[in-house]
Amino acid sequence: MSKETKTICIYGAKGGVGKTILSLNLAGISKSLGYKTLLLDFDMHNGDLDLIINEEINKTIYNLVDDLTNNRFKKISDYTYKYTDLIDVLPSPKDPRQGNKINSRYINLVLERVRTNYDVIIIDTSSEMSETNIVTLDNVDKILFVIDNCVFTLKNTRNILTIFNDCNITNYKVLLNESIDFKTPYFSMQDIKKIIGANIDYYLSKNMFIKDISSYIYECKIPSLIKGFDKKYKTEYNTMKMIIEDLKRGEKK
Repeated sequence: MSKETKTICIYGAKGGVGKTILSLNLAGISKSLGYKTLLLDFDMHNGDLDLIINEEINKTIYNLVDDLTNNRFKKISDYTYKYTDLIDVLPSPKDPRQGNKINSRYINLVLERVRTNYDVIIIDTSSEMSETNIVTLDNVDKILFVIDNCVFTLKNTRNILTIFNDCNITNYKVLLNESIDFKTPYFSMQDIKKIIGANIDYYLSKNMFIKDISSYIYECKIPSLIKGFDKKYKTEYNTMKMIIEDLKRGEKK
């Protein structure tokens, strides 16, 4: 295990920007770099990270919080699922009603419990500005703000980044993800920077559009761990590798 655990929250101002697939791919690359990695699903109502677990889900973050509350907690491995030798997954609640019962005050407690067990913790979230998300964003090392080339996404992103700047939140970087759509982008890179009022730090091009991505997930496969992925999508692979390396170096915006 490396010297210090690093946490990164994958966040977007609108659904459908590719946060979950990006979280999976980053975990695969983190593993390839030799880091013990946790995929932590903080989308309390519609989390999807459990789709790559090839077994029945019996324990989730809801069970973890419930056991912490009632002094039944023993070890974090009772709630995580091993995907591969260096990747574990802590799923979101199976029932959205359970998600409603997870108060934001437990977020820090959960993070404290998992920090000592991993080198890298990748947190997938919903697109809401809920209290749970706000607490999460306040307590991670880096926020990866994922956007796509959509006017609605860019409008919402501008609003959220204005709040970030007003609150002096500077530990975020912006990733433009065009790999989710093979269509011709509507806005230019310069247009997007102007609309959101921020730089674009990382870019995934439409060249990495995976037409049969659903089949990967159905077969419980993380795309970045498939043999040849790093060569077929060399530029995009290196971009995601850079994200993990920047995180581990503690680089901030």
